[in-house]
Amino acid sequence: MVRAVHHRDWIFSLLAFFFLSSCASLQTQLGHYEDIDREFSTRNYERAVKEIEKARKEGKYEKKDRVLFYFDMGIAFHNAGKYGESNKYLSRAEQAIEENFTKSISKLATSMLLNDNVLDYSGEDYEDIFINALMALNYIHLDNLEDAMVEVRRIDTKLSKLSSKYKGMADELSKGKEKIKFKAGHTDLRHSAFGSYISMVSYKQLGKLDDAKIDRRRVEKATRANLGGFLDKALKTSKGGKVSVYPICFVGKSPVKNPLELQLDLNPDLKLGRIKIPGQKDSGLFFRYEGEEDLTFKFAVPTIADRETSIKRIRILANGKSLGEMQLLEDFSYVARKTFEVKKPIIYLRAGVRTFLKAMADKKASDEIDKKTEDKELLGAILKFAVDRVTEYTESADLRCWRTMSGNAFVGRIDLLPGIYDITFEYLNDRSKVIDRETKKGVEVGKGGLNLIEGVSYR
Repeated sequence: MVRAVHHRDWIFSLLAFFFLSSCASLQTQLGHYEDIDREFSTRNYERAVKEIEKARKEGKYEKKDRVLFYFDMGIAFHNAGKYGESNKYLSRAEQAIEENFTKSISKLATSMLLNDNVLDYSGEDYEDIFINALMALNYIHLDNLEDAMVEVRRIDTKLSKLSSKYKGMADELSKGKEKIKFKAGHTDLRHSAFGSYISMVSYKQLGKLDDAKIDRRRVEKATRANLGGFLDKALKTSKGGKVSVYPICFVGKSPVKNPLELQLDLNPDLKLGRIKIPGQKDSGLFFRYEGEEDLTFKFAVPTIADRETSIKRIRILANGKSLGEMQLLEDFSYVARKTFEVKKPIIYLRAGVRTFLKAMADKKASDEIDKKTEDKELLGAILKFAVDRVTEYTESADLRCWRTMSGNAFVGRIDLLPGIYDITFEYLNDRSKVIDRETKKGVEVGKGGLNLIEGVSYR
């Protein structure tokens, strides 16, 4: 009688645990982006806003994913030309990122078993930077250069604090009862090419040429493109009564996070648990292992992956007349990989340790099941299967990211007489074929303010 109750309790406990794990949404949800992506691709941004709101009402954006909701709303409103609404959501995203990151440090430090998917999403660093870039553009469109410059400076501040930000996280994790030493990675990225470019043309508009030249040098250091000649042209003064016009185009889709399978080797002779990364001889990620068995486990972690665009060149026309081509300024996938390098050692080592701890707990539970179900082989098999599935289900990589963000930024400089123009962007593939075309009708080019025109294609 007592044994039967005990077995039933085991079953209820496991089912309850599996149910709670399911409720926690441990796997990244992506299905709702199909409709959202369609609206972005066809430039129906107001429809995109409705799709995003609909997805939230249907529970596709959970409370822990509210940053993603703010991201998507912020860029949809930006692309729709509703810059004040855009800044409202982007400001919420930035605030939530800061709050969530602070909370995550304490939670990660107190429980090594927590899967990242259950935490409130605190964004990737390249996403956090892009928030300020978009807000700067919003303020420029709202004819507020002063606040635009504040946003640009916030980009530099965030980049300068990356190392200390993750050193703090590593130090907190190192204080855990597991006594494992965590270390942050490194990046040589000090400035955003796009942010510095916005600052450069803004300073030029304000007549602060010395400051503009400082930003010009930062652009050259941050970009992988050879833009020396173009940047010289961008800083020249217009002649013949014409004014400078600065077109900016975002093309393609942002990088995403894909799962990467790593291997954890437990070596009792060396007393080490060592993580192996594909294509890397020595990851430098290890921890002390006191066990007697030589074991190998596999687990998944997130890695940055490009989403290729067919657009390789952009031609700009004013009232049907071609005025030249734009220049590739920044590849946001490159920025994503560079900033991810700082947190990657922490994420990968923690995932490896979590896999080890869960495997040990799984083994202990299986041993207990063997002891208590010796005369009930089927029950024992069911319970051990449930334990294995719960461990497997709770060990998925956190693939959340800003999927509606653009992938590349192109910039240009043209000179026009003050007036009203139809500005057309022709998006060309590598065979010089126009695969997308966007026309901004009735664009006013004036002598006052920064004449900045935006285009976007998600092809």
